[in-house]
Amino acid sequence: MLNDLSLSMEIPPDTSFVCPVVNAAKTLAERMGIDQRENFRFQLTVEEFCLCLIGLTQADTPLRIVLTGKRYLLRVAFSFKASNLSLGGLNITAHAAVRVHGDPPRDLGLLLAAKAADRFRVEHEGGDCFRILAEVDRRYPELAPGHAPENPRPPFRLARAPDAARLSQAAALAMGAYPGGQCPASFRTPERFADLVADGEVACVCVLDATGQTVGLLSWMPCSEQALLFSGPFVFTPKETRGAVAGLLVDTFLQTVARERYAIVLSFRATDDLPPGYFESLGSLQVRTGDGCGRQPVIFRHLQEDMGQAVWCGPGIEDFLRQAYDRLAMPRDILPVEGAAGRPRRESLLGTNLDRCRDLAELRPFLDGEDMAANLGAHVTAIRDKGIRRILYYMDLAHPWEAALAGDLFRSGFTPKVVLPHGGQGDMVVWQHDQTC
Repeated sequence: MLNDLSLSMEIPPDTSFVCPVVNAAKTLAERMGIDQRENFRFQLTVEEFCLCLIGLTQADTPLRIVLTGKRYLLRVAFSFKASNLSLGGLNITAHAAVRVHGDPPRDLGLLLAAKAADRFRVEHEGGDCFRILAEVDRRYPELAPGHAPENPRPPFRLARAPDAARLSQAAALAMGAYPGGQCPASFRTPERFADLVADGEVACVCVLDATGQTVGLLSWMPCSEQALLFSGPFVFTPKETRGAVAGLLVDTFLQTVARERYAIVLSFRATDDLPPGYFESLGSLQVRTGDGCGRQPVIFRHLQEDMGQAVWCGPGIEDFLRQAYDRLAMPRDILPVEGAAGRPRRESLLGTNLDRCRDLAELRPFLDGEDMAANLGAHVTAIRDKGIRRILYYMDLAHPWEAALAGDLFRSGFTPKVVLPHGGQGDMVVWQHDQTC
C-alpha cells in the first residue's frame, strides 16, 4: 500500500527556480509509481503553471508550491499574491479562440497547463491572495464486465471492511446493472473506486448474501463541509429480494453518517431501488431519455436540525428562492444583491467538468470579469459542439459576487432549477441550460 507523499517549497518569482520544482514533481511521480505518460503530464502541468504564475505574482512575494502524491492522483497547489489577476487562458474556450481566429498564441502556457491537468480550480483567498490546485489522475485499467451473483440467497449481511477486490467487483456490477448517469465516475475504473475508499475520500456500505456473493452497494462522499452526496442503492438480486437489500444499505448508510458532523445528505443519483419514505424532494433536473425529456429527481434528508442562515440573492431569483425555502420549511434571511458592477478584471474564468459518459457538463465560476455573459455563451457553444447536451451551473449563495451573476445566467439561457441546502459554503443553486429534447 502506497503512503501519501508531500513536499512544499517557496521560490522567488524567478524562472531559474522552475527546473528544480519540475524535477521534484518528476521524483514525486516516480516514487508514487505513476505511469510515464501521467508523470510527463504532471511535469508539464507544474512547469507551465509555475512559469505563468511567476510572471503574474507580485515581485516582492514568493510563490508557495505544495506537491502531493496520493495513490490515485498527483496534485500541485500554488499560493501567491497578484493584483488584477486575469486567467482567461484557462477557459476551455481559449484553445478554440486561438484555433478559429488564428491569433497569436496568447496565454499559451496557461492553455497548455489546463490541457495537461485532469482538473484544476482557482480559489480567491481574499485581497490579492489566490490559490490554484491542479490534479493529474493515475491511469487505471478500463472497466471489465462483472458477473451478476448466481441465485443470491438470504440472509443478507453487511461486508465488514470489504477489500479492494470486493469493492472493484461491486462497482463493476453497478455499472453493468444501472445507467451510467446514476453511477459515480469512479465506477468506470473500479480499481480507482477501491483506492478512493482506501484513502477515505469515498465511503460505502456493501452487502453480501448467505454464500458471500456481493449483492448491494451504496457510496457517499462530502460535497461541502456540511453535506454528503450519496449514490445508490445499487442492488444485484432478483425483484423479490431487492427491497430487503436496499433497505439494509440505506439503513446502514443513515446510521453511519448520523454519528458524523454533517447536517444533510443529498443525491442526484438515487436509483429506482431507493425505499420509499426515507427522503424528501428538492426538485428535479431535466435529462434526455430514449423517447424524449425526462426528470432526474434530487432528494435530501436532514441529519441535524436546520438552524437557518443568510443567503445572497441576485436579480430575478428572489421568488424562486422564497418558494423553494417555503416549500422546504427552511428559515433563511435573503439578502438582496444588485447585478454585477465595477467588475475587478476584464476576463472571467469558469471551471468546466466534462463527462461524455453522462452527457453532462458542469460549470463553476472561479473569477468574475467584464466578459462573463459572453464567456458563458462561448462555453455553451463549445460544450454543445462536443455533443454534450446537459449543462449545469453551480451558484454558491454564500458569495455575493456569485449571486450577482444571476442576470448573466438568464441572458445566457440558464434557468434556476434546484436549491441544495449547505451544498457549498452556503446553499447552492443549480442552474440548467435550457435544452430541446
